[in-house]
Amino acid sequence: MQTPVTPFWRRMPKFFLFPAARAPMIRIAVGGLAYGVGGWVFGRNLFTSPAFATLFLFAVLLAVSVFIARYGFLVIERTAAGYLHPSQYPEFGEQGSPYRPYKMFLVMMVVPVLIGIVSAVFTSPLLMVLLFIAFAALLPASTIVMTMTDSFFEAVNPARALEVARKIGKPYWGLCLFLLLLMLSSQQASELLMPRLLDPQMEAQAKSIGPGTDLSALAGALGRAMATAFFIAGFVGNYFFILMCVLIGYVMYQYADRLGVSVVGPGEVATTGRVSSREHQRRMRDAMIGQMVAAGEIREAIDTLNDDLRDRPSDLALHARLHKLLLIEGSAPRIEDHTERYLELLIKSDNAKEALPLVEEAYGRKADWEPRKLEHVAPLARAALEAGKPQLAAQLIRGFDRKHRMHPDIPQIYLIGAKLLVQSGNTAQAQRILEHLVASYAENPVAAEAKRLAERLAQLAQPRKA
Repeated sequence: MQTPVTPFWRRMPKFFLFPAARAPMIRIAVGGLAYGVGGWVFGRNLFTSPAFATLFLFAVLLAVSVFIARYGFLVIERTAAGYLHPSQYPEFGEQGSPYRPYKMFLVMMVVPVLIGIVSAVFTSPLLMVLLFIAFAALLPASTIVMTMTDSFFEAVNPARALEVARKIGKPYWGLCLFLLLLMLSSQQASELLMPRLLDPQMEAQAKSIGPGTDLSALAGALGRAMATAFFIAGFVGNYFFILMCVLIGYVMYQYADRLGVSVVGPGEVATTGRVSSREHQRRMRDAMIGQMVAAGEIREAIDTLNDDLRDRPSDLALHARLHKLLLIEGSAPRIEDHTERYLELLIKSDNAKEALPLVEEAYGRKADWEPRKLEHVAPLARAALEAGKPQLAAQLIRGFDRKHRMHPDIPQIYLIGAKLLVQSGNTAQAQRILEHLVASYAENPVAAEAKRLAERLAQLAQPRKA
């Protein structure tokens, strides 16, 4: 991260606005409507088919919980990665792990059972209370662990949760306090809205109830009341749930360096539009490789880059990173092999100038180095000449015509040599080489350029004779 991060306790007003954005609000509203439908069916059938009504309501609550929880984990993951607004989320960003909600639900079921067993063994109610307090305090850390590892066993491990809390430090307990206040606020908001919306309905229905009231009418009234109540509870609860998720994700983003989280999003920098899913995956891959390098896992990082190159063999950025890692590793055969591959790719893509550092590295390792593919010598020497590196160009072409007498690039080598002599002030020898080039390789395409250069040198030399 290039700029300081605003502490989460100073960013709370923006967190409250996050669920009101289009993407989360659609899910919140859908979840609330589903709760309302469940309440309506439950209320209408409570007296006639209580088993069906209860089962249907339970199924709706479970489905909506999974639906919202999956998006909640996506919010945590994307916020931790530096995407602080839903409009920045990568395309097809819903492709997170689908099993995190189930694993987290299992954590919240298993731990209380274990606490109950331990408390029963020691027959200590006080121990049970203390263990439940500890579980509640470490639940945000467990959620962070689940987001980072996608592992039930890691998330249920109290030592792992304590490690996360310790890395965050004192602000972690501030996070717990804020989450507790948000949970209480959610309940208070529901209690505040329910009477205002339900009381008029209940009063109207109470007036209509009498000795001859139709049971179906009563069921309909109860269904409407339950639908309203469940919609309010679902909408408000989902709103505050997403709010708590973005808070947890932002804390991970704020302390990404301590937690080892890969920040690849724009962070607090204002951006327009969203990155593609492929670009997001590339950033995550690059960040993962960077973490490997920082941890000294050079061989693993090299293997990861080689896997990527199998899918994108012409990606120059991947080759550049791989070459740096190979230099760190220090395996001479692997360095030489990749140097040749990288040189060929750069020359084929008209990036010969970018290949010059590779050539200089190769000469630094071996004074008599020469590209394995001789057709690379001329473009590299030409690029060195254009880049203002005449010594490198001369080193590339030195002795080429003697070592490879029949090579088709010899005319180009002569022309480059003549230009080098001109730059060094030895125009007479340059003139002889150009004349030899024109006479011996008249049909070669470079002969025309050599002839023009020779004529220009001859014109420049005339005033001196005069």
